Amino acid sequence: MDKDPTLALFVLSALDIAVLRRIGERRYEMYGTVPGFYARLFPGKDAGYCVTPWDYSEMLAFFLDDAESFFSRSTQNTSSLSSGIWQEEGLQAGGMALLATAMNLGKNQVLIVRLLSEDFIDRRRILQKAREQLLERRMLHNDLEANRHRTHFDALSMLYNRVAFMEALQDEANRITRDGGDLSLLLMDIDDFKGINDVYGQLAGDTVLAALGRFLSKLLRREDMAARYGGEEFAVLAPFTTQQQALCMAEKLRSGIAGYNFGSLPPVTVSIGCASYKSGELLDSLIQRADLALYDAKKNGKNRVQYR
Repeated sequence: MDKDPTLALFVLSALDIAVLRRIGERRYEMYGTVPGFYARLFPGKDAGYCVTPWDYSEMLAFFLDDAESFFSRSTQNTSSLSSGIWQEEGLQAGGMALLATAMNLGKNQVLIVRLLSEDFIDRRRILQKAREQLLERRMLHNDLEANRHRTHFDALSMLYNRVAFMEALQDEANRITRDGGDLSLLLMDIDDFKGINDVYGQLAGDTVLAALGRFLSKLLRREDMAARYGGEEFAVLAPFTTQQQALCMAEKLRSGIAGYNFGSLPPVTVSIGCASYKSGELLDSLIQRADLALYDAKKNGKNRVQYR
């Protein structure tokens, strides 16, 4: 760098950019033409400006400490460190602000102070507003998702609740009416659940419900849907599943639960009722047949699968 004014230096001045060249630790000299804003903000006794603007600006004083540390450890040919945007108290009204940059240019190290124009600040405000609106929309989306989760999921078993299950059942019935195919419904009830609560307490009963929810989530296929239907009763919606396949699925669930380790609790068993959808059938009829099959399983000794 030489000290003779060049076109580049005049351009920097016209763009309201002041350049201070570092000549020693915390020692700088002005390089090139002094922009008008700099002389007004950081006046000097004789030259009309000073080379220690941090004496006037608390923000620049903070940044100088960072800049000196940056210069002392910077070994790259070209690197830079920028401050945040701030507004000086001495600035006239209009929302103008400053930005400082410490730049390592090999043998030369410079401190740049730039005045940001009003339109730049306006654009920054617009971008900040857009960011705030984006964050608000994201928070609203998260709130809606959380609400949807609360209204469609059972907090204890972490399965779908009855409302969500009935919506899915209707959707599957509509699919079969439109495209054809198979659909089966399994209703499952924990055997002697009242006895578990009476003997071991309600917390033990809650443990069983939560464990059963985890078991169903792991064992069922991706296309199946498990729900806590009510109390100790669970439901499984099995699309593309025939009567025989539903019976095999139900037996696999029954035997798996019977062999499941519930910790300090005794073995838990379930009774399961199955029904397969008939084209054009009312959903109430399908549910009733599965419920009657579940009643048959209970009546015939529990811990078994029945079909209607």
